[in-house]
Amino acid sequence: MNLRTPRRLGAVVLTLLLASAAGACGEDAPSASAGDSSKVTLSIPPVGDSLPVYDAISKGYFADEGLDVELTPAANGATTINALVSGSTDLALVSYPSLITAYSSDLPVTIAAPAIAGTDEYKSGLYVLADSEIEEPADMVGKKMATPSLGSVGDIWFRGVLLQQGLDPDSVTYIEIPQANMAAALEAGDVDGIFQTEPTLSATEASLDVRPISFQNGPQGLFATSEKLVEERPEVVTRFRAALAKAVADIEADPQGVAKAMMPEYTEMTPEVAAKMRLPEYQVDYDAAGVQDVVDLMVEVGLLEDSFDANELYQDAS
Repeated sequence: MNLRTPRRLGAVVLTLLLASAAGACGEDAPSASAGDSSKVTLSIPPVGDSLPVYDAISKGYFADEGLDVELTPAANGATTINALVSGSTDLALVSYPSLITAYSSDLPVTIAAPAIAGTDEYKSGLYVLADSEIEEPADMVGKKMATPSLGSVGDIWFRGVLLQQGLDPDSVTYIEIPQANMAAALEAGDVDGIFQTEPTLSATEASLDVRPISFQNGPQGLFATSEKLVEERPEVVTRFRAALAKAVADIEADPQGVAKAMMPEYTEMTPEVAAKMRLPEYQVDYDAAGVQDVVDLMVEVGLLEDSFDANELYQDAS
């Protein structure tokens, strides 16, 4: 189902709200791409999710593809989506729920390239204190769970876990807490469980005795762009995907070696921490079935009004 036509009014309202928030944060600067088709701005956080980008810059893969990539700091999901729509940012690493929510509201955003997925090896998921009485997801009923933001990967995923077990997804109280503050909240008893991803997870494990209850598998993040960029500069998307594919191949061949070399160069992470950091699955091919599961789950838990075909989110830019 194509949601664009019936949601035009909602999109206008949402765009105005986002524009207001972005204006307060100074998000109205022109994109680096203005006047130069090879220049693109890319908003990413300084975490392991961004490793392929760092590798592609360091090894000249973007340059080989004729792209001059300028990195900009990551913002929250709403501000980032607005920056893509306004053209002040060309590309950005965002979560699937952020893009799905924006697209279902008829904002002209799409997927430039897949990014990351959770796996059992990555171990992002729900964690509790080692001496907690919680042993399985069902034990969280009536309890409090910290999530980085409401309606994000963490609480959407866990709502799905509860649904699969025949439990009410709203039987858990979800509390918005920055990941860096979750360990303190868990230790203080303010929450009973926390959703953790790297690199915060490693820091939490180093300071607190915790254990996992369940891991989040499947699509987590993607590189988003505007539909306008895909239509007017499709070569940027094609070249961006090609450069990332080379970087992902490097990571697959030597994951910890690439992380140890790249993360200290582009972030404040030490080589020792980078070498031990768990890494997500870096995706080159679009997992339409996995993203469809996210879309349908968001509908089931009341975060979206209607479902749509996940294939609408990914365009062939060749």
